[in-house]
Amino acid sequence: MARQARNLNVMLVGRGLLVLRQSDHVATGGEGEIFRAGQTIVKIYKDPRKMANDAMPEKIKLLSLINHKFIAAPKGLVLDENRKPVGYYMDYVDGDPFSRVFTNDFRQRQGFGDKDASILVDRMRETIKFAHGQNAVLADANELNWILVMPRKNDPEPRVIDVDSWQVGRWPARVIMPSIKDWHTRGFNELSDWFSWGIVSFQVYAGIHPYKGTLDGFNRGDLEGRMRANASVFSPGVRLNRAVRDFSLIPPKLLDWYSNTFQNGQRSVPPSPFDKGLYVAPVIQVKHAVVSGGGLLVCDKIFSDKSDKAIRVFPCGVVLLESGRLVDLDTKRAVGQAVSKKCEVIAVDGGWLKADYNSSGAIFSFVSSANFAETYLANPVSIRKVIRYENRVFAVTDDGLSEIVFRAVPKLMMAVGKTWGVMVNSTKWFDGIGIQDAMGASYIIAPFDENSCAQIRARELDGLYAVNAKAGRKFTAVTAVDKNGRYHKLEFSFDRNYSSYRLWRGMTDSPEINMAILPKGVVATIVRDGELDVFVPASGNMTRVQDGQVSTEMALANIGDRVVYIHEGEIWLVRMK
Repeated sequence: MARQARNLNVMLVGRGLLVLRQSDHVATGGEGEIFRAGQTIVKIYKDPRKMANDAMPEKIKLLSLINHKFIAAPKGLVLDENRKPVGYYMDYVDGDPFSRVFTNDFRQRQGFGDKDASILVDRMRETIKFAHGQNAVLADANELNWILVMPRKNDPEPRVIDVDSWQVGRWPARVIMPSIKDWHTRGFNELSDWFSWGIVSFQVYAGIHPYKGTLDGFNRGDLEGRMRANASVFSPGVRLNRAVRDFSLIPPKLLDWYSNTFQNGQRSVPPSPFDKGLYVAPVIQVKHAVVSGGGLLVCDKIFSDKSDKAIRVFPCGVVLLESGRLVDLDTKRAVGQAVSKKCEVIAVDGGWLKADYNSSGAIFSFVSSANFAETYLANPVSIRKVIRYENRVFAVTDDGLSEIVFRAVPKLMMAVGKTWGVMVNSTKWFDGIGIQDAMGASYIIAPFDENSCAQIRARELDGLYAVNAKAGRKFTAVTAVDKNGRYHKLEFSFDRNYSSYRLWRGMTDSPEINMAILPKGVVATIVRDGELDVFVPASGNMTRVQDGQVSTEMALANIGDRVVYIHEGEIWLVRMK
C-alpha cells in the first residue's frame, strides 16, 4: 500500500462505500497508511495478510466496544473491493501531538499553565484506568500516541490513538517505543503502563524526559542505560538547562511518586495530581548547571507590564499580551484584541493586518496606524488554517497554500494571491513552514521570495515524525522524533532558489526550538545556558558568545533584523557591546 497513487474503493462496515484519493492521505506509519475523509480516519494495513494472520477482524470488533471520550477506538472494519478486511476506521481527532505540550514555546503562546498540565495529566490517568477496567493494556502509549485537544480555553483533553496495538483478550502487544519502556519488566502489564504514563506526563510538567540531562558516568543520549540504572533527573549531580521547568510546580504527592518510580524503581498506581491528602512530599528542585562568562551582551528592556505579561512578539513589532491585547512596541498603543492565542499580525500599508480565529473559523481585520480603528474584512476563501511567514500571511485551503493579499485602495479588502498545490491532509504546519508526508516521502513546504513557495524533497525526514519547526530566510530548523523516542534537530540551509540545501543534524533533549531568524540571513539561538550562538547559514560562519546572563529560559524572537527575547513576561532587546 505504500506510495499508492491510484484511488482506493473501500467499504466502511456500518457506514457504506468510500473512495480514498491520494489527496486524502495523511501519513505513512510502520504498519499502514492513514487517510482522512471528512471527519473519518481510515487505516489500511500495508501487509494484506495481517488481518487474517493476526485475527484482526475479531480484535477490531472487541476494541470497538470500548467507549470513552478520551479514547479514539476503532469504529468498524474497512473492506476492499473483494470484501476482504484490509483495515479499520475511527473518528478524526483534531489536535496537537503531546510533544508540543512539552515545550515552553507552546506553553507561552497558548497560555498553557501548571493547572492546565494537572487537568491534562489527570485525564490521561483517567483514560488508562478506564482501559484497564476493560481488561486492556495500552503497552505503547508514547507521546505520539497522545493528542491534545482544546475544545475550550483552560480545558485541555487528551485523546489516545493507535488503539489497534493494545494488548487485549488473546492479542498480546508486540512493540513499544524504547523511551517509555519499563526495562525492569518483561512484557506488558498495568504497572508497565503506569511507568510509561509517568514518562509522558512528567514531560508535560517539566518539559524534559526523566532520564535526560547530563550525568557523570553516562554518555549523553544513553537513555536505555540511564533507565536500567534508575539514574533519573532526581539523581545527585544531574545537570539541566534552565528551560527545564521547576519540579516544585508538580503536585507534591505526584512528585514523590515520580521520584520513587524513576529513581528508586518502585512500581505502583500513581495518585491524581489533585490528590492532596495529609501527605506533604519533600521539596525537590531542578538542579541547573552553573554557568559563567564575560558580559559581552547588552540587554535593554523595551516592554514591561507587570499586570499583563508579553507572550509573543511578531516581526512587525507588535506584541501579544496574556490578556489578548495587541500592542505596538514603538508607540505603546493598543492595535486590537486577539480572540485566540493563535492569532497572527503583519504590517501592511497604513497599519496592521490581524488574522485570528473564533468559533466559526478564521477572521481578519485591519487596524489603521492613523487612528487605530479596527475594520473586519470578509474572507475571500474557505480557510482551514492561517500560516505566517515573516511579514506575510498564507491560508491553508482544500486546494493548497494561498497567499492572502491586502489592499487599502480603492477600498479595504483582502484577496487570494498565488496558490500552490499541497497535500493538505498530510501536511503538518508550524512556524512559517509545512512538513508533508507524501505517501512516505517527506517534503518541506517553504514560502520564500515574493510569489515563491518551494516544495523540497527532504529524505532525511523520512521515518521521522516532525513535532516542531521554524522557518526564515533560506533557513529552516526542524525537531523530529524517531521510532525509538529519540529527538533529532535538523537545520536546512537553502540556496537562493531553494533548489538545494546543506544540512546540519544532531540530537537534542527536547523538541524546543529557541531561535530568532532574521530577514538579513542571520540566526541567533540558545541551546545551552550561558551561550548565545549567532551564525550565518549561507556561509556557515558562527560566533559563540559566552555570557553568564544568557539562559535557555529566554524565548528568542525578532523585530525585523533585531534580536529580542521574552523573559518572565518582559521584552528585552539584545545587542553586542
